[in-house]
Amino acid sequence: MRKFWLAAIFAAMFSGSASAQEPGRQRQLLMQQVMERLQRNYRTQAGLSDEEFEKFRDVTANSFQKRTQIQRRERAFLMALEQQMRPGVAANSDSVAGLIDSLTAVQTELLELSKADQQAYSEFLTPVQRAQLVLLMRRFQQNIEQVRRGRARRPGGAPQRRPSPIR
Repeated sequence: MRKFWLAAIFAAMFSGSASAQEPGRQRQLLMQQVMERLQRNYRTQAGLSDEEFEKFRDVTANSFQKRTQIQRRERAFLMALEQQMRPGVAANSDSVAGLIDSLTAVQTELLELSKADQQAYSEFLTPVQRAQLVLLMRRFQQNIEQVRRGRARRPGGAPQRRPSPIR
């Protein structure tokens, strides 16, 4: 049941079903619901105590917020780089060099954030629990990417098929 629920949230998140008036707010609420569900599922899977779960939620929420901001900047740099590299249009070498440097810096930030997350988790999670979390988050990211790829391939942006469920 939880697999179906998460798949449905992913599909709704990326299908463009949000109201025309508040698509950003709707998407934000859906993401919050997905994250809460993911946290609860992980709590059950890892057998976290109430205290461990509160620490986990704090680290996860803080990390998610930071990661979202960093990834937003990364997408902006990538879009700018794509604009510079359009076929038939001469790219500005200085702009391209700056964008590549910015992308490298953003990727370094993401790596540093991952390292900081693991350090924070190591204070209250066992190595096995941390490994479970790494695998769960990897499947979560793969599902999101699968939905995005399906949306990009279809006219109108709707996914071609449902994402594979998170296990």
